[in-house]
Amino acid sequence: MKIKFILVAGLLMPFGSINLQAQDNGKTQGGYNENVVVTAPYQPVLGAVEKPVSVPHTADTTVVIPPSDIQIISRPFATSYPTENIKPAKVLGEPIPKLFNNTVKVGGGNRGLGVEADFAVGRNRQYEVAAGYRHHSTYGKIKDYDRFKTNYSLNEANVVGRLFGEKFITALEIFYSQRAVNCYGVNNSIDTNMLNLVDLGDFKKQSKRWFQNARGRLTFTDNAKSFDALRFDATADYNLNLTNWRSIENTAIVEGGVSKVVVQQRRSADMFSIGARFRFEDNMYRDGINDGHRYGMENEKFHKGNELRNAYHFNIQPQIRFKYEFVELNADMVFHIYGHGGGDGVAKEAKFQFNPVVDLKLHIIPRAFTFFIGTGGGVERNTVDRISRTNPFLHPLLYPDLKFTRDKFSAYAGLSGNFSRNIDYRVQVSAHFMQDVLSFDYYRYDYSHYFNYYGYNDFRPLYSGSVFNLRVRGDLNFCWTDKIIAHVDAEYSHYGKRLYYMPEFTANLDFRYNVVNRIWVYTDIKGYTNMKARDRAGRDVILKGCFDWSIGAEYRFIKRMTAFVELNNLIAQRYYRWYDVPSYRFNFMAGLSVDF
Repeated sequence: MKIKFILVAGLLMPFGSINLQAQDNGKTQGGYNENVVVTAPYQPVLGAVEKPVSVPHTADTTVVIPPSDIQIISRPFATSYPTENIKPAKVLGEPIPKLFNNTVKVGGGNRGLGVEADFAVGRNRQYEVAAGYRHHSTYGKIKDYDRFKTNYSLNEANVVGRLFGEKFITALEIFYSQRAVNCYGVNNSIDTNMLNLVDLGDFKKQSKRWFQNARGRLTFTDNAKSFDALRFDATADYNLNLTNWRSIENTAIVEGGVSKVVVQQRRSADMFSIGARFRFEDNMYRDGINDGHRYGMENEKFHKGNELRNAYHFNIQPQIRFKYEFVELNADMVFHIYGHGGGDGVAKEAKFQFNPVVDLKLHIIPRAFTFFIGTGGGVERNTVDRISRTNPFLHPLLYPDLKFTRDKFSAYAGLSGNFSRNIDYRVQVSAHFMQDVLSFDYYRYDYSHYFNYYGYNDFRPLYSGSVFNLRVRGDLNFCWTDKIIAHVDAEYSHYGKRLYYMPEFTANLDFRYNVVNRIWVYTDIKGYTNMKARDRAGRDVILKGCFDWSIGAEYRFIKRMTAFVELNNLIAQRYYRWYDVPSYRFNFMAGLSVDF
């Protein structure tokens, strides 16, 4: 036995020597050193599809496994690698479900009615045609304001057609909107003895404030087939604005642009391009009245009204776009020429403004942390359409001048990026040197003996003159697969002098949750702080801030039909967006939508 043991030990000694030498990292002469790269089978994964604007950007989910350097003992072994076929990548939600081309949605509640209808052709590579209609109205009495109607209505319709050519894409869009409100009149708390000075019967018959907009827009965009091809687009836009006082406003806009990529590296996404844009707007405004209180109904047809002809705004905008590694630069030199040709009581004017628009982004940590800084500015015409969309309770008489609101120069800086695959953020601080910011004042009729109790609630445009504006804004978006979508934003805006109906702080929250496959619940919360206003006598007053909370739910109980319910202003707060114009308190709407 001893002899056999010695023989076996002697035979095993060389192998033991090899093992020791293999583990000494090659320091012993004759040692064996082997580097092995360990890899795993490829498993492609795609996350949620990236969505625009309010949905967080999706981070790259491709996993790159680094090679590993491992020292091992050398001994014979059998290899057994799995040889499975690579599974094809799959987009979330595949296969694509059948699309319903048409939808009709109808709902009603204690204070309103809503109807929406959308129609479109199916998928087509040559053309696209779609049409839509929307109606929303509110009605009913408001407590302490039941002397007058407090109705509101909105009607909108649009038709869109597009042709997809080999070398271009062209589209024709036609829109029509009609907005109407009733004046609220005076609060019931006003002394009825004083109301005897006013014939309330006349005001009860007062027609609604109507604002109508008809718009046609023709667009043309080239379909460049190579990255270095010349790209261009052009748009012709015509607006006709009417009111029930025969006021009329015609706006014609022509704009377009051209650009060319000089250098582009597709792998690194580096790019340098140059281009230019132009825009010309011509506006003709004519004002008339149709309430019989200025010259009397018998003279109404002879009233010519104020005219402001051919207000114009032209700007040309050379552009540079540059991206290299983590630096991205957009630079525009914008030249504005604006003014008007005058009219009754309005002198001619022509002005010039130059705005260097520069936006520099430093992608310090790709997708996660971007620092940006830049300058800006601009000029905007205050048209009747724009003013009435902001405040529908406009006075129907004269507008001596529809001024231009100017951002003479602004500068900003901020941070943006993604906290994770599900959350993105943006924070920005900006300073603006403004001219003629639009706000509103209560219109005081020239009936000094009882103007405090005049039955209309009318407002007129008011402009700030030169004023400095500091803004701080933050946005946060959250998206978790198809279960939760949320958006939060808040803004602090401080003006050098306090303007009417301009809250310093506003905030909004939108939240949607997919409880199960066919049930969605959502909530909206908006709020703003106190605002400065004027009453009928011209005294400064403070309108309290607003906290408006709404919730809703949708249930698709069959494939083509969905039931919905919306509960608005849950805490039944009475707040005043405009002086003596209270909001509706708690209200609800429920209905059905059908897809076909």
